[in-house]
Amino acid sequence: MRERQLSDAKAQEFFTDLWKGGDPWDFEHSEYEQARCVHLLRLLADRRYGRVLEIGCAGGHFTRLLAGIADQVMALDIAPAAIERARALGGGPGMLDFRVANIMDYSWRGDGPWDLVVMSDTICYLGWLYPFFDVGWLALELFEATQHGGRLLLANSMGGEDALLLPWLIYTYRDMFRNVGYRLESEEIYRGRKNGVDFEVLISLFDKGAQKHAAVEV
Repeated sequence: MRERQLSDAKAQEFFTDLWKGGDPWDFEHSEYEQARCVHLLRLLADRRYGRVLEIGCAGGHFTRLLAGIADQVMALDIAPAAIERARALGGGPGMLDFRVANIMDYSWRGDGPWDLVVMSDTICYLGWLYPFFDVGWLALELFEATQHGGRLLLANSMGGEDALLLPWLIYTYRDMFRNVGYRLESEEIYRGRKNGVDFEVLISLFDKGAQKHAAVEV
């Protein structure tokens, strides 16, 4: 329990510090980030979703795009400044619910089931801040909280000089979600350049219990 409390405190401090200078990813102005979000939305836009959960929503840029294909979107972030920014920008009354929450302590099953769960550039930080067992537990909780026939979108950047983005780590997280029961519907690598650095994003779209699958070779 003591170790878990220390991990929670480290996570809170890390993300709070990140947001002291404003949006650390510059979602609102970065052409790369905006194009990536549009691409992610395109992968999901073949249907409409009843209830969507976005984990690590930051300032809510992608959340507002999700609102166009969903009846309800609940978006969580551990940094109060991120949620304050997301609420200030708005996005439609009754559609978006922004909450400050540590995703490792959230009651997934209590608020579920979800028709779509989204994690974009989030799992790499959890893998750094928390023990592998805890991240595996989270993957199982999300699987159990996903509606039969629902989806999970997992997008993770790879490359640059950040050790958290090493490709073999990113693929390990992807495999974790497959191992708890999600089935890979499609997968691709999105490429782009931001601030002079080339990035690849592994985009994995999973389903739970759907009948048709079209895995894409990477």
